[in-house]
Amino acid sequence: MNQLSSEDFGTLQQRLAFMRKQALDEIETAEAEIESTLAAKYREAGSRSDDIETLRFEEIRRSEIEIDRSMLHKIEEAEHRMMEGGYGICADCGEPITRERLLALPVATRCAACEEKKETRPLR
Repeated sequence: MNQLSSEDFGTLQQRLAFMRKQALDEIETAEAEIESTLAAKYREAGSRSDDIETLRFEEIRRSEIEIDRSMLHKIEEAEHRMMEGGYGICADCGEPITRERLLALPVATRCAACEEKKETRPLR
């Protein structure tokens, strides 16, 4: 499992569990806010600008939900890699991801060098 100690591994598991709970809580809150806003909209007659504002709010919250769902997927993938023994190995070069990077970003799938290459690669 590379340079990670068993204490590091436990810390990362706890961090992923916290991140999971946080994402699930944010999804639940956003869905409740959307539902509440839509219910209020149907109870009250509003102006066109109110309707537009409600729509914008709903679109923003749905985008936030998608971001949280994407994070949940990354968390599940990280947990799967932990179980399979591939956690902390760069998906591109196969080298270990540094301990510091994993502690900062437990869902990291690439080492810093490969991530930088990916981010600076021109779009086609």
